Amino acid sequence: MTKKTLQLIATLALAAGFGFTTVTANAADSTDNQTTTATVGLTAGTTDPTGPHSGAVRLVAAPDLVFGDKTDGTTITGASQTINATSITTNASSSNNTATGNDKVVIEDGDVAVVNPGTTDAWKVDVKADNFVKTGDTSTTLLGAQIHFNGDVATNNDDVNVKPAVAASPTAIAGGEAVTILSATNGNGAGTWMNRLTKDTNLTIAGGNVAGSYTSNLTWTISNTPETTA
Repeated sequence: MTKKTLQLIATLALAAGFGFTTVTANAADSTDNQTTTATVGLTAGTTDPTGPHSGAVRLVAAPDLVFGDKTDGTTITGASQTINATSITTNASSSNNTATGNDKVVIEDGDVAVVNPGTTDAWKVDVKADNFVKTGDTSTTLLGAQIHFNGDVATNNDDVNVKPAVAASPTAIAGGEAVTILSATNGNGAGTWMNRLTKDTNLTIAGGNVAGSYTSNLTWTISNTPETTA
């Protein structure tokens, strides 16, 4: 009797053990999320820390042009001619301009360069060519002189396709009106932008000119004003 009783107790205990192992707790699934923000404030810098126009877009470089052979000159025929640029050299004084801080504005020969330190205003660079005046005879000017600028947009920014400025290839009539050579619309053209003139830039003259050395003053002007609509 005692042996059978002990066996029954052992069997019941084993069954009870199996019962406990099949019981599981069903906890609720976790669906908690957190949303946060990251914020930064940007203030337009200045390319001229000592000047009165903090944050203004600035023209920092423009080139000198030489057409034809600077030493011996271009042989004229009495007819109209096209004379290619043989030298396009950015002014040395201009090429040393820097943006705010220690960032160097990288300028190459031929660059018409603008630094926009972060404004959204539209801007443009115009160039005006005075008459080509003969050295030693200011009463004689070069007949039919026109400068045909040719260049491509370049930038110190990481991507030339992001909010770009636009380089133009205008024709400036000597003694005529100013023409636009580099520009940006509202919200575009932040950073450093250049119209990098190539030696496809040329001078055309009419027939009937006389031999001599002629010089034209080029005036490069930047306008930095918001666009308005009528």
